[in-house]
Amino acid sequence: MDVPGPDSDWRSPQFRQKVVAQIDEAMRKAGTAHNKSSNDMENHVYVKAKSREEYLSLVARLIIHFRDIQKKNMGGGPGK
Repeated sequence: MDVPGPDSDWRSPQFRQKVVAQIDEAMRKAGTAHNKSSNDMENHVYVKAKSREEYLSLVARLIIHFRDIQKKNMGGGPGK
């Protein structure tokens, strides 16, 4: 029997949809074209993760990656 609790909520469609929205926002702010949608990326992470902690860790790394791209695009390098 699946008992609702802090470890099972990450599998719910509502929770996953919030994560997709966060990934989508990070992608949009990064302003670069991607060949995968936020849904595809979230699903890849979801399938890979074996626990809530692993899922959230992978999602966080993904969002940080897009924030780094955003900083690189905004901060500019030499000659900007």
